[in-house]
Amino acid sequence: MVVENINEQAATKEENKELFQQLTKRNDQYMMSLDKALIAANISEEKRVAIYNEMLKNLIKGQKSGQTARQLYGTVTERTNVLLASPKDTDTGRSEDWKIMLDGGLLMGAMFALITGLSSFIGKGQGSEMGIITMILNFVLGGFVILLISKNMPGKNKKGNTLRYILVSTTGMLGWMFVMTASMALLPSSINILMSAGVNIAIGITAFAAKIYFKRKLNIHGGLF
Repeated sequence: MVVENINEQAATKEENKELFQQLTKRNDQYMMSLDKALIAANISEEKRVAIYNEMLKNLIKGQKSGQTARQLYGTVTERTNVLLASPKDTDTGRSEDWKIMLDGGLLMGAMFALITGLSSFIGKGQGSEMGIITMILNFVLGGFVILLISKNMPGKNKKGNTLRYILVSTTGMLGWMFVMTASMALLPSSINILMSAGVNIAIGITAFAAKIYFKRKLNIHGGLF
């Protein structure tokens, strides 16, 4: 499903390039100004591609009868305000998969790093250390599992059903925990170097801060948290 979405977006972007070449100079200038405005408003590339595809087709139709972008959509500022006010086109929708995976990975990695670090600190390092490779796997797999769960979560305007959501959630979490446990049990400490409680806590705090920063910076929506 992820690959299909990527391929579909790539095809739309390619179509947009061809459509842009058919615009008049005035309409092309309008779209370039709109693009700058939407980027400044933190509209994701995925949404911008979809917006432009629809607009470009309408503009090319309008050009045949002499209509300009401004006549069809108003000024760039007016069009931007309309798009920002529309639930369909603003950041209230679902973000790209990689953003949700980044957000989920940072959250889950931070949680486990903090739990491990605090447990090690309280237990004076008795059996609660996490190796560096296990830590990396935790961030990557945690993000992937969160992505899978969020894509299959049933609800309004979302495809899927409750049974599928439960199966995907359970399988994903069990698979994640299995890989984590296996990496700690099978990888030698010479490779999977154990980190101290302080290092784990520092990584956890940094990852939480990074999650908050990127969620605001990239306007990430559609994850679990």
